Amino acid sequence: MKKTVLLLTITIAAISCNQKSETAANTETATAVPLSIQPTYSSSFEMGNPAYAAMIVQGSWKDWQDNKLDNMKNWVADTIVAYQSNNKMIRGADSLIANWKRGRAGYSSVIDSINAVIPTYSTDRKDNWVLVWATEYDTKADGTKDTSAVMETWRINKDGKADLLLQFDRHARKE
Repeated sequence: MKKTVLLLTITIAAISCNQKSETAANTETATAVPLSIQPTYSSSFEMGNPAYAAMIVQGSWKDWQDNKLDNMKNWVADTIVAYQSNNKMIRGADSLIANWKRGRAGYSSVIDSINAVIPTYSTDRKDNWVLVWATEYDTKADGTKDTSAVMETWRINKDGKADLLLQFDRHARKE
């Protein structure tokens, strides 16, 4: 009986070690897979700081929805560069806030639905990013309703403030 238990223990240990080796090899392979086109920025990311995700959801989405855009000064760097989905580039926090206030004034109601938010960290570039996928349901001042799928990519600087925005959207298709 003791020999059987010993043999069983050795077998289980051997299988366990083998599975761990295979898992480690699969992990190494997954991160070292060559890409057919080399990314110009980075392909080395890990999960980032969830506090940055909360900051962006509150600032870019909840405050937009609630029309509290003055709060942007708390989380946007003075040197921000924003590439908006309307193909306009805006430089500086004051300009971005003024632009967003003008845009938000055209809506009587905004409802934002966050589909996903992902904080990431580029291990080779040492940059924090927050990716947001959302749907926005707008009612314009004249009562017209519109829906947009929106994707935002925010870079967070060393001071914990957003200093770059890349924004893309797709409005509901008109049939």
